[in-house]
Amino acid sequence: MRKSALILSLLALFATGCSLLSSEDDESGVVTLSGKVLNSETNNPVPGAFVRVLPFDLLFETDDEGRYEFEVSVDSTMDLRIIANSDGFSSDNVTVLALAGRIIDVPTLRIRQMVADEPVSGRASNILLLGQTSGNIGVKESGSAEVARLTFQVADSAGRPVILDHSTMIRFTLGQAPEGAFIAPEFAETDNNGQVTVNLSSGVKAGVVQLIAETEIAGKMIRSQPVSVAIHGGLPDQRHFSIGPDRFNFPGLTRYGLTDAISVIVGDKYANPVKPGTAVYFTADHGVIEGSVLTGDDGRGAVRLISANPLPADGVAKIYATTADENNQEVSGVTGVIFSGYPYVQISPAVARLNQTYTLKVTDHNGNPLSGGTVIRARAEGTKVKATGNTDVRLLDTGFFGDFTYENVVRGPGITDFVFRVGEDLTIDETGVPEVETVTVTIDGPNGTIELVLTPGGVVSQTKAAQIQTFADGSAKAWLSD
Repeated sequence: MRKSALILSLLALFATGCSLLSSEDDESGVVTLSGKVLNSETNNPVPGAFVRVLPFDLLFETDDEGRYEFEVSVDSTMDLRIIANSDGFSSDNVTVLALAGRIIDVPTLRIRQMVADEPVSGRASNILLLGQTSGNIGVKESGSAEVARLTFQVADSAGRPVILDHSTMIRFTLGQAPEGAFIAPEFAETDNNGQVTVNLSSGVKAGVVQLIAETEIAGKMIRSQPVSVAIHGGLPDQRHFSIGPDRFNFPGLTRYGLTDAISVIVGDKYANPVKPGTAVYFTADHGVIEGSVLTGDDGRGAVRLISANPLPADGVAKIYATTADENNQEVSGVTGVIFSGYPYVQISPAVARLNQTYTLKVTDHNGNPLSGGTVIRARAEGTKVKATGNTDVRLLDTGFFGDFTYENVVRGPGITDFVFRVGEDLTIDETGVPEVETVTVTIDGPNGTIELVLTPGGVVSQTKAAQIQTFADGSAKAWLSD
């Protein structure tokens, strides 16, 4: 009996201990898992992504914001592996420790998109120029590119490229266009990116081409803005080659380093400006000239002629310009420029008198006219007197009337020869006898300044470095010494 009681007591004690142990070690229950799935490249949420829980192999799905939250029943504390993936994406995973009754924030899962989403779009709503290979081309046989490739983008009202399901036929037309320009193809259908391409080819004439792309959608015409492409001219042509100076006459003998622009205008055989970048070369028989220039869009170019040794003895220099035509034959031109010097003045008579007519010759020491902008003035002072005639003259630029030689330099009345008269001023209402005290002649301009004062007794100069010489016939000449 005692042994049996003892056994029963031990069994009861063991059962009680087991009950206590079971109560303390029971870790089963529900775990709440919460997290989100993002696109690793854009950091945007991935809606509808699959979230798998191992080892239970449970499967859940993210909401529109890429979030998920669900409960998992566990028998004990354990590790759970959370895996995220989606169609067209790689997968990502993380392991978390699951404790019953806990809410676990799962680290963000980032999956990378492997396959692009299928594009969607509505119907065509606008047409825009996407790109072009060049903004200008050359006429045929010009040596420049003769074709420009233009790509247009057709988009829906939301700005999305139109896909094949909504593709449309685009018609290309020319607005303003020079002779011979054409497009190919005239019709083309948009691709899955809403793009369509056309080639514009030049003709034989330079000018500006306007290209328009259009299509009709549900009875409504959709057009692009006109796209302009410039067609430049061909190679130089002798009949359309011109050369000339900015000034035919510049004071190149007064000092070194003065400049005069020498310009060319170069056209092709159709009278259009040659293609931009056409090289023209220059030489000069006097002075120094820049060697070459590349023409611009208008077929023009210019270099500088610089006053420097060797200076022309008679003041006339020639400048030559050359280039080549489509047959590699020389195209050339020549122009002349007058290097003018300091003022050289001859006046007759060289005394101040009433009712006297004066002749005045104004040149440089070579007998060439002075540069444009030179002002020649004559005035009389005294009692009731005035000067009339060529008393206030501003010279214009002067050049040649034939070949560019000294003999053909334009001279004469109003250029080198002038006449004025000193007489009574009938407009002055005063008493007294008309009397001339002085007659003053002033030459002022780019070549220099000289002033002569005639008195009843002779001529003097108010200009430093001026030399005066009188003659038996009553005339005088004056000049500036170097």
